[in-house]
Amino acid sequence: MGMKNTAIAGLCWLICWLSLPALAQVSPSLSIRPAAGEVEKAVFLIEIDGLEAQATYRIEIHFAGATVFAAEKVSDAAGHISFPISSTAGDQPGVYRVRALHNDIVVAQGEFELTAPAQQSAGAQVTVTPQRAIFGRPQAIHIGDLLPKATYTIEVITDDTGQLAYRRAHKSSQAGDIDFEIFAQAGDTPGAHSIAVYDEAGSLVAQGDFTIEMPLARDVRLELSPRSVQAGDSVVLQIDGLAAFDAVSAQLLSAQGVLIDALSTRASSDGAASLLIATPADIVDGAYTIALYVDGNAVVNASLLVGTAPTAETPTTPATAEQPASSEPADDATMTIAPLSAPIGSSHRVTVSGVSAEESLGFEISLAGEVVFSTTQRADASGRATLELLTDAEDQPGEYSIKLLRKAGKQPTVSFVVTAAERSETAQTPRTTRSSVQVIESRLQSGAAQVSFQGAAGRTVEIRVESDEFDPAAALIGRDEAQITASDDSRGSKNAILGPLVLPYSGSFRLEVAGAPLMMAQGAETGDFRVEIEELRPVPLRSGEASFALTSESPRLHYRLSLSAGDTLSISIDSGGSLDSLLQLVAPDGGEIAFDDDSGGGLDAELSNLAIEQSGDYILVVASYDERAGGGVLRLERNPVRQLDEIAAAVTLNDKSIRERFVFDAAADELLILNIVKINGDVADLVVHASVEGMEVMSHSTMGVPDALPLPFVMPMSGQVLLTLEKVGVDDGITLDVSLRRP
Repeated sequence: MGMKNTAIAGLCWLICWLSLPALAQVSPSLSIRPAAGEVEKAVFLIEIDGLEAQATYRIEIHFAGATVFAAEKVSDAAGHISFPISSTAGDQPGVYRVRALHNDIVVAQGEFELTAPAQQSAGAQVTVTPQRAIFGRPQAIHIGDLLPKATYTIEVITDDTGQLAYRRAHKSSQAGDIDFEIFAQAGDTPGAHSIAVYDEAGSLVAQGDFTIEMPLARDVRLELSPRSVQAGDSVVLQIDGLAAFDAVSAQLLSAQGVLIDALSTRASSDGAASLLIATPADIVDGAYTIALYVDGNAVVNASLLVGTAPTAETPTTPATAEQPASSEPADDATMTIAPLSAPIGSSHRVTVSGVSAEESLGFEISLAGEVVFSTTQRADASGRATLELLTDAEDQPGEYSIKLLRKAGKQPTVSFVVTAAERSETAQTPRTTRSSVQVIESRLQSGAAQVSFQGAAGRTVEIRVESDEFDPAAALIGRDEAQITASDDSRGSKNAILGPLVLPYSGSFRLEVAGAPLMMAQGAETGDFRVEIEELRPVPLRSGEASFALTSESPRLHYRLSLSAGDTLSISIDSGGSLDSLLQLVAPDGGEIAFDDDSGGGLDAELSNLAIEQSGDYILVVASYDERAGGGVLRLERNPVRQLDEIAAAVTLNDKSIRERFVFDAAADELLILNIVKINGDVADLVVHASVEGMEVMSHSTMGVPDALPLPFVMPMSGQVLLTLEKVGVDDGITLDVSLRRP
């Protein structure tokens, strides 16, 4: 397999995908990927090569002796036609023939098959381990006997309040299993909870329950290590008796006031936390106070002596209990991969945690049920292993699975999709395929209105609410009365645009609309409005340049960007003055990340240095302010985030580059020490921030930067940590070495 393990093992996939150079004129060829798919769910990509340049061809699809689809397509300058087509309601299972005709002569043809819908297993089971857990402790959810490689929506409802506590789409493994962990955090309600599993049709296929017990009462204890230091030395604060995920901060105080502030972290699920304070080199000998705060409230103080020699037996870092050596592999192994889908040429990062220290692990990569590659890796001292897979031009598109092989214990499997590499942007202009637009006209009554519609899981839609009589605001409501997304003013207009977003399940959705008159302050009571629900198929977009064209038929273009947490983006348009262009970046949940109108040259849009907080598929919308036809060049610059480990990484911060980001994986309750060493320069203020899926796990702010700044903290949860270092103020900048130690 042509994957390369760039970070660790040097993988090389062995699958060949033949691609011969055109040495002479070849006959037209028509290819369809995939070759088969399920009725009302499948999406096929039809590509035709070897055609005349800039010529019109008629594309027909035949089934059971009848023409079920016909359209005219114009080939590009390279003699290529490419377009997707999806199965819709009413299609019948069977073999469909696709033909390309020129001057009524068939020049190329091919086939695809629609298969009958798979039947859901009646024995789907939900298991939660442990069934009862203290607030903050993880609980493992296992759902078995599902259809293989199918998408399910998992919902968790708090029984006492009926509120939706969790909703997320999960894909089952080849064996028909789904495994993940949940834990209660701030804002969650202890008590009994119900689990519901829905298939893509919105049918309930499995149920379960579990209980979150009340959090333990706080009994905060603060220990300093050491209790006396010399000026410039560091002291470690070891805190116990907290509630799970408490926000903890500390200050160093003198009789005159605060010397050091803005040092904070979060408690682990066991209610433990660790902080480090580096005393100033010019601090005066004497007694000082360290004040500890939980969620901003003072809870306990401790005395620190400066100028008295520390006791020899006191360690300078938190003592950790010796873990008994075990030759048996741990039985809580987990494996993740990111991104879940990416075109050929992209990197996929596999992370294993919860295995035994130094355990030998095997990785088996399969395509269509056949093993195409295998390799081995050894876990580190913390029971973790990382594998970096890079696809290349020899790899075959499709859905691959990776199985973790161990001598004993869990052997999880994860899946990922490799899509075809995008054709050169100079060969054709990508267009958003507009599948269908549903139009609903309605009217406000007593200041509000509700509009219902049916949607299919996995479909990408954009919902537009427009009115000439009031300023509409809209919210999309799903099952259990949970709000999926909301919008007021969008893309420089008073109208509301929700999405584009992927519908989380199949079934009924409700749109709630309200608003105010355009020229008045009070709420609107009546007014006509129009709802357009458009199904989209965004075109994949990678770094570089791509030409585009906006027309009356395609006034908006939608591109899919597979991004990772920590990535930095810059996006710009050059229309040569033909457009007043707009750019909008939309998150996977349908919320707007960024929007711009005229920040680029002339009236063109530009988005600069966008920082991505969470991994996923984002949608980039390209449009014009007045929907005028025109075209230009779209430029995308993506700076992937760096991985952080024990090897020091150089960081330079200045007024042109104020921020640097890293990612690394960590386990719940793991003690980490972030080491920052100043090489040269200085800044007025350095802010260090770490988060997991948007939840802050550590933050620290300094006035100036000491020569060495170790920052220990305990992870409250497992996951990929996004670390941000940012300078504040105008100065000459600073150069740092940054590394991560796992004691």
